[in-house]
Amino acid sequence: MQKNQLDSQASYYFYLCQMLKIPALLLTGMLWFTQGTAQVSYLDRPDLLEQVESCLQFTYNFSFEEARMLQHLLAETTPEHPAPDFLEALIVYWENFPLTPSDKASEQFIHLMDRVIAKAKIYTEKDKTMLEGTFFDLYGRALKAMFWADNGKPMKIVPDLRNMYRYTKEGFILKDQFIEFYFSTGLYNYYIEAYPEAHPVYKPLLSFMMEGNRQLGLDQLNYAIHHAVYLKVESMLFMSLIQLKYEKDLKSAALYAEKLYQEYPRNIYYQGHLLTILLYQHRYQRSREVLDHMKNQHDSYSEMIKTMGLAFLAEHSSADPKLVEQKYFRVIRMTDKFGTFADLFKGISYMGLSRLRERQGLQGDANKFARKASHYTSYS
Repeated sequence: MQKNQLDSQASYYFYLCQMLKIPALLLTGMLWFTQGTAQVSYLDRPDLLEQVESCLQFTYNFSFEEARMLQHLLAETTPEHPAPDFLEALIVYWENFPLTPSDKASEQFIHLMDRVIAKAKIYTEKDKTMLEGTFFDLYGRALKAMFWADNGKPMKIVPDLRNMYRYTKEGFILKDQFIEFYFSTGLYNYYIEAYPEAHPVYKPLLSFMMEGNRQLGLDQLNYAIHHAVYLKVESMLFMSLIQLKYEKDLKSAALYAEKLYQEYPRNIYYQGHLLTILLYQHRYQRSREVLDHMKNQHDSYSEMIKTMGLAFLAEHSSADPKLVEQKYFRVIRMTDKFGTFADLFKGISYMGLSRLRERQGLQGDANKFARKASHYTSYS
């Protein structure tokens, strides 16, 4: 609703109240309702953006009670804005991490992201809120896509691909008006170059898409890390993953992973991500510190991570190989609960078993376990 429309409605209500002698208190309430239901832009409200940032900080650090208090406040203040539903969906995602399709909470997550997209569409129709509408339409779809991809269901992403690509291209134009688009622009610039290099089979398909710039993509992601609000943390995580998988730079990957861990020490995903890198850097003392930090976490995902870490450390000490083997097999059994989401840890465990068999002179078994490891992860 435009400001002149609000002003004209306010004048009308004032005239009506004068004629009907409605109490001033009711007049105030009517005016509040009229303005409260208008489309609000968070970009004009530093106070709302500050609440969003605090809500996200609490969410990523698994402080869900505090996060919900802020999310509820935003939902009451701006019920028509897509941000409160977006924040609630993130809370649901991390509170039930790792979220799998078999988990009832996954239905709530998908429903909330669909609401984000529906509200975002309305926001794209007005110049004042177009930036936010485009952003939330793109990332409502993108986070659903992330959920399906992590759970090994890529075909579920297909219905959203066209809109995601269209809004990603728009983000190239809009990024200097809304900094959050530096994340999608950076990711696109990097992956459209790096992915087909790592997976040549996709080169013919991606050749029809807009060209990227690998180094510019890294620079843009770095800019998002230092300036974004909604996607600062995701920018940091993807930078670490890129350094790990595509740049083959364990040191840089560890720097970003360590920062995530320091800022969000209760986040079980960031704990496991850092621990994995530390183990492959042979930084065993720091690995033990992370494991010690996790000792009072008894959820099944944390138990899987701790068992993997302890098996890896035992393998590289003078521990009994039979005990190490038992730990790796236990990790493999534990990963079954999380499906493809835990494939990396299954791959790490099979590779550990491969090394054990090789030391025992059982090359056939070593090769068999190595093939299984390569099936579950493409990380070299």
